[in-house]
Amino acid sequence: MFKTIKAVLRSTWVGAALLFFTGAMLQSANATVILEGSDAIGLHSTYGDVNAVAYRDQTWSAIGGSDSRPIAAIGSATLGSGTHAIMNFANVAAAGSLSNYVALYFIAGGGCCTEDDSLVTAAGAQAAISAYLAGGGTVMIQNYIGGAAWDFAVGAGGMGNAHVAGVGGALSGSSCSDGETVTAAGTLNGFTQPGAIGCWSHQAYDQAGFFAGLGFTTSYFNGGADFPVGFSSLLANGQTVTGGGGGTAVPEPSALVLFGLGLAGLAFSRRRRAN
Repeated sequence: MFKTIKAVLRSTWVGAALLFFTGAMLQSANATVILEGSDAIGLHSTYGDVNAVAYRDQTWSAIGGSDSRPIAAIGSATLGSGTHAIMNFANVAAAGSLSNYVALYFIAGGGCCTEDDSLVTAAGAQAAISAYLAGGGTVMIQNYIGGAAWDFAVGAGGMGNAHVAGVGGALSGSSCSDGETVTAAGTLNGFTQPGAIGCWSHQAYDQAGFFAGLGFTTSYFNGGADFPVGFSSLLANGQTVTGGGGGTAVPEPSALVLFGLGLAGLAFSRRRRAN
């Protein structure tokens, strides 16, 4: 077995390629996508509601963690922060290189009520976000209603809306609720039970019946009695940075290639000295 490994490493390009693809797989495994049914951040926090601001800052802490990079808030509203650096951009292109950010937060249209599809249908946006996710980043979508425009990140295959309750969704459910309850996973990821703001959530997601099959198995907030049983108002396919996942910094592909070249060169050099 050891001789086989040495033989592979003697081929510089093979060693580099293996390390490159292994690194790419590790990057993809670290990505986190979060579906948010609340407008507390995009709307209520901008009005200074203390409970909305508290939830906003918990969210920034959760998806930013101790990473020194700012969070990019992308959309029409201007969001503040008391816990983690935020940079506001009107669109993806304005944000420049997405690797500069620990997380991307996509603001609903006007800060309220339904996802802003224009943010990902602009030229080059989906490709840039996909590359960012492949690098292990965190993406959070405010007031996600299952639009097909987000399928490249969510993987719903055009069926997402049929499994969303509330505003803009195909299923019945409250259009305005404070009935959500924080889960054990939510607590692990840095959230506490939010105070009432008159309308914390607009949407909830059919976790067991649909989204769990896409990998969205972590609910931070249950939808509560205003939505069907088993629905989540803050649903993710992994943990936040605070919870031990998402946003993990990993080597860029170029660094992996250089590491592979160095390792293969070292193995070849040792073989020559041995001969």
